[in-house]
Amino acid sequence: MVNTPKGISCCKDSEELGESPIGVERLTKDLRNSARKLSAGQARYLVDYYYQMQDDRIRAAGQIRSSDEDESVEWIQYVFKHLAALENRIKSALGIYAGGHELGEWSQSITGIGPVLSAALLAHIDIALTPHAGALHRLAGLDPSIEWIGREKAKTLVNDVVGKGKITAGHLATLSEAAGRTPGSLKKMALAPKPNGDKPKKLTKDNLSKALSRRPWNAKLKVVTWKIGESFVKQQNATGGEFYGRFYSERREIEEAANVSGKNKNKALAKAKAVGRNTEAYKYYSEGLFPPAHTYARAKRWVVKLFLSHYHHVGYEILHGTPPELPWIIAHGGHSDFIPPPNWK
Repeated sequence: MVNTPKGISCCKDSEELGESPIGVERLTKDLRNSARKLSAGQARYLVDYYYQMQDDRIRAAGQIRSSDEDESVEWIQYVFKHLAALENRIKSALGIYAGGHELGEWSQSITGIGPVLSAALLAHIDIALTPHAGALHRLAGLDPSIEWIGREKAKTLVNDVVGKGKITAGHLATLSEAAGRTPGSLKKMALAPKPNGDKPKKLTKDNLSKALSRRPWNAKLKVVTWKIGESFVKQQNATGGEFYGRFYSERREIEEAANVSGKNKNKALAKAKAVGRNTEAYKYYSEGLFPPAHTYARAKRWVVKLFLSHYHHVGYEILHGTPPELPWIIAHGGHSDFIPPPNWK
């Protein structure tokens, strides 16, 4: 729902502003059908544009609120109304796109995950290239063990692994493991078309090094998962106890108890060496404690990873017709705390 500044209606017919109502005021049947056929790249563009437009609309609303009584705000109001209307239309289109995929339909069934976030997940995640939930966590930048290696280190690694011979599947597996990727995704990046449109005909040490040196997570997906985490935090006190919001609350209590008990002492003292002594965070770290914001972030990251694990579970089952294998720690390691996806068979 778009928040409208006092005195402004974003739903007035645009004919009042001297414009044709076609396009902005309603989605035609053709546009609805087209929304169902969006490619992943087109959906990513619309998601990016939606958030850019949202920022512009919020800025316009702020400009209206801060204007003096004797200032004319007619043009700012004009911009605000059309931004709000088009923002809602794009949101509707993304909802149609997401609803056309079973996985998008499932994600929209989750409280806190609306049409834009559902479309963003579909547009940025290829379940076929994420064989297990851990791969999805890495793709979203939620695996702290993954290192972003630079071009020189990547070049050295490729030379050490491949040597002077031909690139084999074994080389690809070794390199992908070292970089926290899957062999399929690494090969796909190495053979991706160049900016001029040329597509490499085969794997070479050069294009493999370039692929290996790329950021090992999807920066835009990382932003999307941050937004999802914030949404779950807002839902923690929802009537009836929303699924992921409830788990966030429970996890935060666990993190706070661990912090007070001293379990984070060594990590906190190490953090104290990396922050300024005049900061609020240093007061906590220097006493062997995580500051509240750190505890909050840990709990939020945990619940986002739980959601992504469920997203992968549902997507994998849709794609392959069978659930993914349980993590080793649950299947063989003695743990039994598997949490099944909500709203799923």
